[in-house]
Formats: sequence, structure tokens, C-alpha cells
Amino acid sequence: MESSEKLALIAQFSPFNRLDHELFEHVAIYIDIEKAAKGTVLFDVGDIDIDEYYLVQGEIALAAKDGRENVLKAGEGRAQLPIARLRPRMYKAIAASDILYFSLSKSVLDELQRGMNSETGGFVVGDMKSQAGEDGRILLHEFQQELASGRFVLPSLPETALKIREKADDKDSNLADIAALVNTDPAIAAKLLKTANSPLYRGVSPCSNTQAAISRLGIITTKQLVTSFAVLSLFKSDSHAAIERMERLWRQSIEVAAFSYVLAKHLPIFNEDEAMLAGVLHRIGELVIISFADNFYDLSTDQQHLDTVIMLLSGHIGGMVLEKWDFAPELVAVAREYGDWLRHSEGEDDLDYCGLVQVASLYATQSGGSMPAADEDSSIPAFQKIALSPEQTHQIFQEGEEQLAEIRALLNGG
Repeated sequence: MESSEKLALIAQFSPFNRLDHELFEHVAIYIDIEKAAKGTVLFDVGDIDIDEYYLVQGEIALAAKDGRENVLKAGEGRAQLPIARLRPRMYKAIAASDILYFSLSKSVLDELQRGMNSETGGFVVGDMKSQAGEDGRILLHEFQQELASGRFVLPSLPETALKIREKADDKDSNLADIAALVNTDPAIAAKLLKTANSPLYRGVSPCSNTQAAISRLGIITTKQLVTSFAVLSLFKSDSHAAIERMERLWRQSIEVAAFSYVLAKHLPIFNEDEAMLAGVLHRIGELVIISFADNFYDLSTDQQHLDTVIMLLSGHIGGMVLEKWDFAPELVAVAREYGDWLRHSEGEDDLDYCGLVQVASLYATQSGGSMPAADEDSSIPAFQKIALSPEQTHQIFQEGEEQLAEIRALLNGG
């Protein structure tokens, strides 16, 4: 292949299409366009290799560990980026046809990214991280790729929690079936038993086993509690930069969950345990972005940019996640629309779980659950649709301080 033809091909891919001419030509010296026959394996699930691959021509099948398969075709927008950048590799890459491709060290790509806006006399090692783009479009595209191809790892609910949700929805299942499944996860079993014996649910005599606890709580409440415990377990990060954000988000989600529970108990159209779960879930999109941001250099180094992307994309991504988990539409709406404070402003719809969480969150962010400012409660549709005056709502939270403390302790594992 002629040198000029090779340069023209490489220049179509990111980040080479953003390099200055001199640096691009210097890097391209180390790149060769290679051929591979149909059936060639570029990498496998679990690999922790040092190279990044780009597809120039043909198709590559991406096979996830669970058997799901996604085909990447040359020329697609996503093919401009390296294939499967996460490590360990989350799927197997197999040539679905004869292909042309090239590879380059992850370390070189990372240094190119870091030196994009400065004069570069050489490059050293590091991990490739894309730029998210000012409005997060690349992040959203990447996230959709991860979701579609089975590489979406971070916010997968623990398998036991998913099975318990499925079993609870099965009309043919009974308490013994659900208890047996719960007992396969000692941590969940212990939390349910502790919850059943807590002041919120305590009966005449203490529950001594999982089945008794589920009987007292009820199947629906058990399902919601297990999901809340499982979601809160995801608020962790190995990234030092993300730890503080994640801890703050975790505390805020618990607080809103507690206020949502207490408020729902005074509104007959709501289930308080569902409301608590809605409070836990309302910022799940932000959790995903914070965890995913470490793959993007500009998000992992610029907190202001990260805040902008969270504001623009957290609702969209949160809705995608809950749909992926097969959550009920009313909970998907909480994650997707929570940040839209003027939602349903023109409609006559009744207050829903999203509106409930919006009201609860405004009180939760005030010191001691005090009333939000008058202009806040008068301009937000959710406040207008709640069947309580601001004074009544404020009184509910004042009188429910003990319940708020119990919910905080419950979700904190205390």
C-alpha cells in the first residue's frame, strides 16, 4: 500500500483526525495496515493486552461472554474509535469477513490524547481515553455501544437481586421459593432479616429466619428492598477522583429515598417502598456517568466538564439503564425526567413517582427538611399537583423525623 494511501486511511480515525500534520506523519510511521482472514481472532474475553485496534475494511463480530453478538462494520461512526477499549476485554473480536485493520499501543494513544493541545516532541505510555465532546455526544455514543454489545459492566445489578425480582413477579412462586433464593446471598438475607425486625416493620415477636422476614415484609416490599440494597452497593469506584463524588451521591440518594418514603405514606396513591426505591434510583444516570467518565480524558481531568455532561446526559442514560434492567415505566420516568422541573407543566396529570421524588428532594436538600423557598414550590408543577399545602408537607417531615432516621439507618446498613 502506498504511503499516501495509508495516511489517508489512518486520518479517518480518532484521534489521528485531530493531530497536527507533523505529529500525525510521525505517528503514522509506526502504523501498518494489516490483513486478516475471516475467522481470525484479534482478542478474547478477559484479555489484558497492550494494543488498540481499528477496523479499516470488512466486519468484526463482537461476541460477549453470555453469547450475545454485535457486528462492527467499517465506515460506521463507532468504527472511527478503537475497538473494545475496556480492560479486561469484555468480548471476543472475530473477523466476520476478510478485514483490513491496524493497531497501535495504548500507551502511544494516551500520550497523543494528553498532548493534543500542546507541542509534542515525543510520546510515552498510558491508557487511551477518548474525549467526551463538549455536549457529551461521544460519551453517549460510547455508552450506547457498551450497552448494545454486552460490554456494559458497571451498573449491572447483582445476579441474585435480579433473580429475586423475577421470582417475586412470578405468580407461581411462594414464600419458600423466594426465601431459598434470598438465602443464596447471605448479605441480602441478613439485611432483610434486620429490616423485618426494625422499628419500621417490627411485629409482636422477632423474625428468626428469612422466610418469616419475607412473610412480614410481603413479597412486593421484599422486592423493592432487595433492589434498593443492590443499587446502593453500586455506589463504589476504584478511581480516586470519583470516590468523593460517589460518596456524596450515595448519601444524597439515601436522603431523598428517606424523604420519598415518608411523604408517600401520607399519599394513598403511592406505595412507600416503591417511593423509597424511586428515591434511590433517581440519579442512577449520574452514577453511570461518574463511573464511565474515567474512560474519557477530558472528563476525568475536568470536573466542570463532567458536571456539564452529567446535566445534559444523566436523565437519558439513567432511563436507558432502567429500561435495560426491565424496571417499571414509572421508575424509568423517575431516572429519565427527574431533572426536568417543569415536566407536565401544561398537563392535568396526577402526581407520579417522579413528581413525588422531586418534591421530596427539595425538602431533603433543605436544612432539617425545612420548607423550600416560596418561589420554588409555586413554580414547580409537582408541588402544584401534590394534595398537600407546603405547610402540611413540612409538618409531615417534622413529625416523621424518627422514620427518616430509621430509613437512613436501614439503607446505610446501620
